[in-house]
Amino acid sequence: MTVTHSRPHTLAQFARRARMSAQRLRVLHGERRLPAPDGVDPDGVDVWSAATIDRWLRDTGRTVPDDAVWPFGWPDATEPAEVVWSGDIDLPRGHTAAVTIFDGAGQPVIYAVGYVGQDVSRDTIAEAAIARLDPDRRPGAVVVQPYLLDPRPDGPYPHLELWRMPEQPDPAPEPAPAVLPAMLRRFLPQREPVAAVRQPVIGRQRRPDAPEYAGSVFASEAARVLGRPMPLWWAGTSTAQIMRTVRLLDQPRPVSIPDTITEWPAAIARLAAALEHSMHTSYPQAFALLARETRAAHRDVSAALTHPSTGDGWYLAVAPQPPTWPAVAEQRAAVAAGRDLDPEAALDELDRLAQVEADRPWRLGDPYGDALRQAILLLRGRLAATHPERVYTFCVTYSWPDAHGPIHDEYRRHLARLTPADAHGDPERPTRRLVRLLTEDATDAAIAHHQMLDRARERLIDLYRDPQGRLVAHLSAGIPGIADHLLIEWPTSMPPAGWTAQTVIAADKTYSATGLFALTPGPDGALLAPQPVPNPGDEPRYTFGYDGNSPAVLYQALVRCVLGDWTSAAQEGWVQRLATRPDDDQGRTHSRLWQQIVTSQGALRLSWADVQQCVRDDQEALSLRGQGRR
Repeated sequence: MTVTHSRPHTLAQFARRARMSAQRLRVLHGERRLPAPDGVDPDGVDVWSAATIDRWLRDTGRTVPDDAVWPFGWPDATEPAEVVWSGDIDLPRGHTAAVTIFDGAGQPVIYAVGYVGQDVSRDTIAEAAIARLDPDRRPGAVVVQPYLLDPRPDGPYPHLELWRMPEQPDPAPEPAPAVLPAMLRRFLPQREPVAAVRQPVIGRQRRPDAPEYAGSVFASEAARVLGRPMPLWWAGTSTAQIMRTVRLLDQPRPVSIPDTITEWPAAIARLAAALEHSMHTSYPQAFALLARETRAAHRDVSAALTHPSTGDGWYLAVAPQPPTWPAVAEQRAAVAAGRDLDPEAALDELDRLAQVEADRPWRLGDPYGDALRQAILLLRGRLAATHPERVYTFCVTYSWPDAHGPIHDEYRRHLARLTPADAHGDPERPTRRLVRLLTEDATDAAIAHHQMLDRARERLIDLYRDPQGRLVAHLSAGIPGIADHLLIEWPTSMPPAGWTAQTVIAADKTYSATGLFALTPGPDGALLAPQPVPNPGDEPRYTFGYDGNSPAVLYQALVRCVLGDWTSAAQEGWVQRLATRPDDDQGRTHSRLWQQIVTSQGALRLSWADVQQCVRDDQEALSLRGQGRR
């Protein structure tokens, strides 16, 4: 009998595979003594894969079927499996992966590991590894790839992902029934076509000539049939140089390497740079928070790296060295970490640090620049709840990818072009503030990996300042038919003074996110410079014209601007509460402002005076509901 191992098994099919009575298996299922199901069929009935069934049979000492999938039906190895071949295989786009092919009781078992920094899927690696075999050796071959481990408190995860080639090729699909000629269809009775029975999919789809993904196996299960423990890898350590060392030594114990994968190297580099620049005396409040964070990183990483390096059927290929303190740094960090926070002094430091950090020339891997930025984030985190008006003076980068329309044109009319003489006007020697704008607040790691700064500079047309001094970058869209792309330093504070009863909240017609501005006529009737509408204490991400999360962000922003309250109208708050009433079974939202946002087609125009009244109406409605009144 031919068994398709990727086909899911119902409880009755489980019973046949396990050679047990269906009644007995139903009892075990009711007692929760069967393995967890892998999914459900179209009728919602639990189903199990053959691998899950075979593993359960072996673990419970029952007879495993003759056609059991690897490794559950294979006998225990009496000696280490022979290495048939070991080396690198070629992958698309010039990438490579490390592969070792074992002779697992006459069946090829391929162990594969992708190298660091290569954006290649595991399915691609498995397919390329199988292609390394001669065609007659591929049926039944398996590929195992270790999960890349992250340092964490609960230790390594000793599992391997499994791919396998079917023993037999997939059967050819049955030909579709021929369609009757039109003349005969007029005389013969119409019959509904028989719907094909769709099998629920467990795992991933594959091409007929590619290995199928088969879930995961314990490292101990693979080691049992190969007669040797399987190496596991910390994420970020599988470099070509280290891989060669591990492969040549071929010893079931970890090779000691410097720590390049945990948070400790960056944390201690920031602290050391802060000490070198006398942050502990110039900014003692910020340094105290930085010291506490560094001590916490030392504690957490020490715990993560002291877990066992070997276990049942596995060993760590490499072991990062545990964290150590440089001379003096540990003592000064301990003293500073004990300092109580002085909010007023911390606020003063926050203002000064923000200016120093923004003006500092950007350099990839600058530990003192990173220390300044981290100290600012830590101070903001501690002070945001009690002093939001002092904390939310910074901007976030707002991406307007399809900037067009009359509001856009009016906004651009008030921008002043920067020259290289401006502190932030030279993209070839950018400041940290300018890099944040051009890379949309990306991390240094993302900037380096994706070459984000270089790509932004290739598209950059001009740099500007708005009337309030915020930076704006004008980029080419790079896509035919799409308008220009603006990156704008968008405020997170409350709206500025000066909005009047004549102010209009306006946005151009949009196909995605859009810039939202306040338009206010001056005393002489001339329009003042458009002012970005903030979402106080949060990011904008404004859209409108439909019901969803992004329009809810716009609603939330307007509520906060009206009430001057940093915490009002959370996305899951006002909109949902106003949408639910016992006497309304249609789910309509009882907010005039919300209805205006979600039904506005084309351009958006909202009277600020009307917005203020709508918000107060919504606030009153919620207050009445809170008192149990209708």
